[in-house]
Amino acid sequence: MHIQARDFMTPAWAVIGLGLVLGGSVGIYEMFFGHLFATNSALVWTLPLVVYVFLALASTGVSLILAFGLITKNPVLEAETRPLLIIAIGLLMGAFTALATELGSLLNMIWIILSPNPSSPIWWMGTLYSIELALLAIKLVMNLQGRHGVLDRPLAIATLVVAIAAAFTIGAVFGMVVGRPDYYGTFLSLVTLTAAVVSGAAAITLLRDQDALGMLTAKVLRAGAAFLVLVVAIRLVLEAGPLAEGTLGWARLWMLIPFVAVALFIDWSPRVFAGVALLGALGLHYGFIITGQLVSLGPAANWFGAVQTYQPNLPEFLILVLGIAVAAALIKLGQQVLTSEPEAAE
Repeated sequence: MHIQARDFMTPAWAVIGLGLVLGGSVGIYEMFFGHLFATNSALVWTLPLVVYVFLALASTGVSLILAFGLITKNPVLEAETRPLLIIAIGLLMGAFTALATELGSLLNMIWIILSPNPSSPIWWMGTLYSIELALLAIKLVMNLQGRHGVLDRPLAIATLVVAIAAAFTIGAVFGMVVGRPDYYGTFLSLVTLTAAVVSGAAAITLLRDQDALGMLTAKVLRAGAAFLVLVVAIRLVLEAGPLAEGTLGWARLWMLIPFVAVALFIDWSPRVFAGVALLGALGLHYGFIITGQLVSLGPAANWFGAVQTYQPNLPEFLILVLGIAVAAALIKLGQQVLTSEPEAAE
């Protein structure tokens, strides 16, 4: 397919370009000139990290659905392999963009991966997502070349295993923080894995045509949303009981609303309720990541108060815009450039 300049002169590309310029300006300033985010020595994870978790888990969900479909030889998912690979890669690159701004520079992100520390869940998180990105890229190159054979199934199984491990590890990054009662425990790994399936199914439903694939992912989204309602409801019960001592409680009744709506009404308008599911997932991640840090520990309690408050500032909102814009740009570019079917390799 030949891409011409006019292919980029569309309202969608104008919005994406604006997001890249505004968010990119903040990212460049944060990396090279000064600090803009609303962090302090006691509250270090703010909206940019929430954006990373949100987009990374959405990518994981797409990878899980595609890998499972390839392993089970689902004809609908097999036919959509290339578009789903493009979506998964685009979302993960958007996540890495947000993470790079949160860490201060690209070099810091690379250094985490190149400094092995197997006892650190943060190192495992970066490593597993790097492996997932590599597996997705290998599969995309094979698809573009029309190569299919003995490697297809092992590659799909490896992607499935790595994606599940990556989703669990994001939960472990928070759940292994002993000094933070709102984080501590294995529960957050269940939340992140379930949210990954919901976000991935929602992203596919939102971005692809409402044909057989849309019908399939809408069913996955309904089931995932119903299970996520159960997970959040269990957390609400736990936070109301004796185990809640020393916690603020991140679960809120409003978190149930978008997922209940999706489970009940997605047939009315799949794309609209896919968007509702994505907003609900973003709010869920924001809730547990921020709430878990609001209790000040040690001397920080004297400086910031026993319980802090937090509001994202404009630069942090622009990093949300940047992460989504990078993902959208790569997905749209991939759809425009990589749409022609390859000739089968000899």
